[in-house]
Amino acid sequence: MNLRKAGYVVGEVDTTRFTFVSDIESFPPRYEYLVIPNVDEREGIGKKPVVVLAQVNRIINYSDILGEGLSLDELESIINRYTATTKVFGEAKILGYLNRRGEVIMPRSAAVPGQEVFIAPSDLLERFFTKDIRSGIPIGTLITRDEVKVALDPNGFRRHVAVIAQTGAGKSYLVGLMLENLLPLGATVIVLDPNSDYVMMRRTGDGGATAIADDLVVYRPPGLKGRRYSDQEVGGAEPYTIDFSKLNAGQVCDVAGISSRWAVIREAVGDALGQLQGIYGPPQLIEALERIALNPATDARKAKAAMSATTYIRRLLNYKIWGSQDIPLGELVKPKRLSVIDLAGLQRNVSEYIVQKTLDDVWGLAVTGSLEYPVFIVLEEAHNFAPGSGAGQRSGSSLGIIERIAAEGRKFGIFLLVVTQRPNKISSNVLSQCNSQIIMRLTNPEDMSAVRRSSEGLSEDLFNDLPGLNKGEAIVVGELTKVPTMVRVTGRRSGEGGSDIDLEEALRGALKAYELAKKMKPEEDDDKEYKTRW
Repeated sequence: MNLRKAGYVVGEVDTTRFTFVSDIESFPPRYEYLVIPNVDEREGIGKKPVVVLAQVNRIINYSDILGEGLSLDELESIINRYTATTKVFGEAKILGYLNRRGEVIMPRSAAVPGQEVFIAPSDLLERFFTKDIRSGIPIGTLITRDEVKVALDPNGFRRHVAVIAQTGAGKSYLVGLMLENLLPLGATVIVLDPNSDYVMMRRTGDGGATAIADDLVVYRPPGLKGRRYSDQEVGGAEPYTIDFSKLNAGQVCDVAGISSRWAVIREAVGDALGQLQGIYGPPQLIEALERIALNPATDARKAKAAMSATTYIRRLLNYKIWGSQDIPLGELVKPKRLSVIDLAGLQRNVSEYIVQKTLDDVWGLAVTGSLEYPVFIVLEEAHNFAPGSGAGQRSGSSLGIIERIAAEGRKFGIFLLVVTQRPNKISSNVLSQCNSQIIMRLTNPEDMSAVRRSSEGLSEDLFNDLPGLNKGEAIVVGELTKVPTMVRVTGRRSGEGGSDIDLEEALRGALKAYELAKKMKPEEDDDKEYKTRW
């Protein structure tokens, strides 16, 4: 191999890390990859030479002459008279070596002080970090090597995946990139999208059609105003409706926000539903509740509960989601189909019910053996739909089915892609089942602690690197790659609905509108009669 030398191994060396000396001209930057050729690995009673890969996690510049105890005058005097020599030391953690089958093996022998250290060649890095380059899911490049592509192993999704990052770190961009590369493999994907982050994926950034446009369907509850993107902008949308008359009393109460503690009110709803037949909606339920409340034969407590229930049911009149039929489930589980269910603008209770119903329906197919193809469920803002016990909010109706799929879904071909910016607030029963994680920038101590507890593959070094990641950089741990991998996420072609607005541009537009309105305002008559006190 024609390799560029980075320095020499020095000092104490073990099987997990080593120190090396370099110089100011050729030292490798932090996160760069190094190789030590010809490390003697013990094999039985013999030994074999292996090429050990390592990653730089610290660079130190040191001077014997310019010490910390010098005053400013002393420093300036030395600097002006002599050329101070800077020593460069580095610390690197060992990632392993590739055996004959391409598997990553941690060495059981250490390098020897004095061995040469080289910058790792790109072809070795590609073989090291990507399980199967041909059928992998590309998500970008190594964080220090733009020429080394990183692709995720589709089989890594078998035990659920979590994407974790604070707001603005680039998680929606990353998830969209994964989806547009997962779909061409034949995947069935259902996205539960509370913020319209994925509704623009039919179009490229410059307005053209993406390669996945024909395989993507956006479902939206009709009649909602004030959406970020119109139906025309997203390339058309199908109406998402729910047959209200199929809901039982408990489901109606959950959707309407009637607490499980209010037993008498929930009982009144059940009594009113018992009076209804055929196809009906919230207006008919309100009428039934009013009949109960106004019936002289109804006791006062029940009458008051029925009237209170109408207040909650009236909220449901704001949504046009209540139709005479549900979305055909067969459409959602077709092969090579990406279904985006846009929940933006809906009341929390209604959104939770849609999440619960969608997952219940897919789960029902799975456990009865009727699910023909694997289904990937993308759960955005997962901490809101599957809150943990310490989240400080009530457990929604969707929590139970999410935890069940997290625990058992992989046996039946349902795989979760959990997306959250608050891992500390999500159910530990969900997050702990995500054996692979893609973690972007995190600085909140509580969220970092939650990630540390749930991620078996995140070393202390990588954990400490989380606050220092830049936007669009991520650490991949678990079965998606051979070893934990630091990635720069690039290559997305589809439009991004969740991108931040250009606030400066928006403010300029607001100022322009203000000034235009001011110019259009009629001027007051200069010849008006002056008022006097006389």
